[in-house]
Amino acid sequence: MTKTQHIFNLDFVAADNFDEIIDSIIKEPTPDHLFPVVITPNVDLTVHLNKNKKLLPIFQHARFILPDGAPIIWFSKLLGRPLKKRLAGSDLFPLIWKASIQHHKKVFLVLPNEEVKGKLANEYPVAASYIPPFFEATKEEVEMEAQKIFPHLLQQEPDFVFLGLRYPKQEMLIVNLHNKLKAANSKMPLFFNLGASYEFYTGMKSRAPKWMQNIGLEWLHRFLSEPKRTFKRYFYDDLYIFILFLKEFLRK
Repeated sequence: MTKTQHIFNLDFVAADNFDEIIDSIIKEPTPDHLFPVVITPNVDLTVHLNKNKKLLPIFQHARFILPDGAPIIWFSKLLGRPLKKRLAGSDLFPLIWKASIQHHKKVFLVLPNEEVKGKLANEYPVAASYIPPFFEATKEEVEMEAQKIFPHLLQQEPDFVFLGLRYPKQEMLIVNLHNKLKAANSKMPLFFNLGASYEFYTGMKSRAPKWMQNIGLEWLHRFLSEPKRTFKRYFYDDLYIFILFLKEFLRK
């Protein structure tokens, strides 16, 4: 059984590699008491989930919660609940993607653009995909997109559904599709909430150099790559992680 540490109201996996996780995903169904999704919270997603009282109780029960972000590891050690290693979504996707191909898993992809779709289709032509138009993260617009995707899931019955949208669109879409499939008593896939991992994998976006990843500065690389989009995220929104840490420290 995979060991976890409870930090910031989430049960993060405390492992030093993906081997046991990949093996479980490929060979075993999601236990009934868990929500069928794999998430990889960095500081940003950890903060957002803790502020969202509707999504947090759902994603707290995700099948796997992997720590994606060096600060999460640092905080875990300061709190005396050490996580062994950063398990980034961008590192997970190549492994689970290749395992899906090797084991002939049925895959459905919700992707941001045609370029990513084309590159993934070249590697696994039988994978089905859908590229949503731009939509707002409102209940009504998420419902509209879910109604377009749902018939494909009913027909194809995929094992895995990969989503590459931004917070909170992909989280809201996962919950909506899960509820629809459950109501229809249809096959339930495992959802992967992996954000920009597909763009990194296909080379559409560049990851930070290894040395920056190793010392916890991948966020700086992303900020320098997209300063206008990420300034508020890194220098305002994500500072809430220190409040969460203080609350955890005082409880400890």
